[in-house]
Amino acid sequence: MITGGLYEHALLAPEREGADTLYVVSGYASATFVFKHLRELEHAKVNLIIGMLGTRDHIAFLDIMRKYEGRFCAYYLDSPPPVHSKMFAWYDGDNPAFGFAGSANYSQSGFDEHKQVNQLSPENPIEIKLFYDDLLTRSTSINDFEFEYEVVPIAGSDAPPGGLVWVTEGETVTISFLSRRGDLPEKSGLNWGMPDGTSRRPFREPRDRASYDQAYLRIPQGAQYEGFLPNKGFTFSLITDDGKSLDCTVQQDSRKAVSTTYDNSELGRYFRRRLGVELGDPVQKDDLVKYGRTDFTLRKIDEETFFLDFSIKRNPRRLEGLV
Repeated sequence: MITGGLYEHALLAPEREGADTLYVVSGYASATFVFKHLRELEHAKVNLIIGMLGTRDHIAFLDIMRKYEGRFCAYYLDSPPPVHSKMFAWYDGDNPAFGFAGSANYSQSGFDEHKQVNQLSPENPIEIKLFYDDLLTRSTSINDFEFEYEVVPIAGSDAPPGGLVWVTEGETVTISFLSRRGDLPEKSGLNWGMPDGTSRRPFREPRDRASYDQAYLRIPQGAQYEGFLPNKGFTFSLITDDGKSLDCTVQQDSRKAVSTTYDNSELGRYFRRRLGVELGDPVQKDDLVKYGRTDFTLRKIDEETFFLDFSIKRNPRRLEGLV
């Protein structure tokens, strides 16, 4: 029985020992963890059946399937009874290699020993693959799943400059992009990557200005407490009101900032495109005012999934289907 180093033993080491395909049956799975795992594998393919239907990460899973086409296939079990098993079978081509089963869901929490104590035991990969194949007959590809959500208003006031307003305490908060003086910071927040000629922020050639788009979401003190945002370094899927998915993490001590996990510029590009600002250019307060909003709303769906609302205030919304 394995109780420590589960991620290394069950999800990384088998590929180094020659396995090239992983079959997973997991009651619950998180997209942010799947994304991390695929990035850290060299070339192995991952096939996943999620046994407890839930659509909170649906948009994020679709994004991963696009990014890792040919390497990642995922399915929802869509007929009763639900399956709460946690099984992992590695194959080398058509040859069984390694098998594990136990209590660890295919999620960040399931493999984070600081979050949960779980165990996996070596099992017969052939039997696990047969179980996977049997479940596959009553599963639907995430690509083919008919995902519906209802657009409903998010009640709440505008956040004051430099501040925040809780819509629902501990769950949904609206945060201002502006400073307490009412301006938009020139070298932080949405403009974190803007140059000033110093060694840390050098001016670059036009073709090499991707770093100018680096950005983060400032989290004021009133929303930094434990229980809302995860700890520093813990990743999560950020689903946006316009149907995008960003893999994010808390990147400063005391939960002071959130940005995209593997490329801070990804968050900055996202907001510049929504605001109509050229990539590589600074975001101005006037850009936010012209767009119709100087704040954003962050809603916690679960530990590994958050929802970002940057819709125009006259039509704010949330994805009600994320349950």
